[in-house]
Amino acid sequence: MNDSKTPAPETPATPVRGSDWAVLAADASRLPDRKLLQIYRLLEQVGDKPEVSGAFEAMRPRLVTLRPPRRPALSRLFFLPVEDLLDDAGQYSRRLNRICRTTLGPCWQAVKDRIPAALLQSAQREAAAADLRDGVAVASICAPLWEAGVTALAAITAECQTNLKYKIGLFGRDDDVQRQLETIRQVLVVAERIEKLKAALPARPILDLAESHLDIIRANLMELGREDAALTQPLLLVLASRMQRPGELLRMLGEVRLGGTVAEKENLTREMSGYVVGNLLRQTAEFDRENPLVSGDPASLAAAAERLTDGLNSVNDTVQSLRDKDITNKMKNARAEVGQFVLKNICADVDQGLHAALFGRDGGLPDDATMKKAEQFAMALRRSSKLAGALGIQREVSAKISETRQQVVSTTQASLRAAPRNRDGTLGADGQRTMFNSLRIVEILSGSDEAERLCREWRTQFR
Repeated sequence: MNDSKTPAPETPATPVRGSDWAVLAADASRLPDRKLLQIYRLLEQVGDKPEVSGAFEAMRPRLVTLRPPRRPALSRLFFLPVEDLLDDAGQYSRRLNRICRTTLGPCWQAVKDRIPAALLQSAQREAAAADLRDGVAVASICAPLWEAGVTALAAITAECQTNLKYKIGLFGRDDDVQRQLETIRQVLVVAERIEKLKAALPARPILDLAESHLDIIRANLMELGREDAALTQPLLLVLASRMQRPGELLRMLGEVRLGGTVAEKENLTREMSGYVVGNLLRQTAEFDRENPLVSGDPASLAAAAERLTDGLNSVNDTVQSLRDKDITNKMKNARAEVGQFVLKNICADVDQGLHAALFGRDGGLPDDATMKKAEQFAMALRRSSKLAGALGIQREVSAKISETRQQVVSTTQASLRAAPRNRDGTLGADGQRTMFNSLRIVEILSGSDEAERLCREWRTQFR
């Protein structure tokens, strides 16, 4: 007699709904880093599903900071060439050749259904064994995937135009998504060349290009231009998005001989100038005191303003040569936005922060960390003065520097009058330290000559 018991039938797992994934992601975002990363790894194992993509979006602000290692998902490799053109839904600007991240999930679902399974499996297998830090190797592995993706995207776009039900089911009613699909398709046409070029250039954001880098870019542009001048635009879009001074790329475009007519090249230069200026304008709109990407120490705020101003200055000559009223107005708007960012986020309250760091410890001297913070406030204000001319805010910044300096001087003088003295009547150690701290701030704000003059004056007045 067989005494073995018949196993009870397994209860089928309840499928996780999209709303459940969103709730899970929202809850996970409030967990400690270690727990959040555990949930992130579990979500990665689920695979490429639209509802899981939504969960990743909810976790993205924390993941951007933590930067966990990512598995070589095919969807990630497929969209790798357009990564520099991606914007979160809150920052996405229409009609700018940018791509909203929310488009990627449904786009991948539609694309992979039109790519042969054998090709997908082969790409996944080769990517799993490759070093994803090797851009050239990744480009070679993914080239067939991107080539198939170009064909698939063309078919998807055509069906969206003729089958409204299909389009709404995938992307909703917004026709802007078709422009995004076309941008993805155009980039994928030259994706292998783009990834190999990225591997040969400095990491983003690109601050400086050596002459060898410029030669590589020129060679790629000329080679593509001889094949079809239109193929250079997606390459330029990606490169411009990776550069801090994209105007250098526009100048290079003016020097390189491409195929096609002079009018076609002028039109390409105009379109790229519009993209560069529009993209800089889009970035200025993201900067707000409440924005976690830039809020915090004044040094990061000043660096953000410098980066944007540097980018605008690099484009100035090209924009002026175009004599295009629309692009010129965009430039003016972008400069005004950066100027307001400087006045609002750096100049507005910097004097209060500096004063609190220097003198806000109940009469005690600031420690080294607090003094360093005071110096950061002063340096942020000084850095802003160097941008003021280009942004048209010289008067406001000069007034703030003068006001802040005078506040430091008057408060320091009051402190020195009340400071304890040595037996011989000279300033004690605390008074000497207060004088030194304030002179350091004055030197940052107004230069070494002013600090030296003030030092002589105080040593005479407060012996």
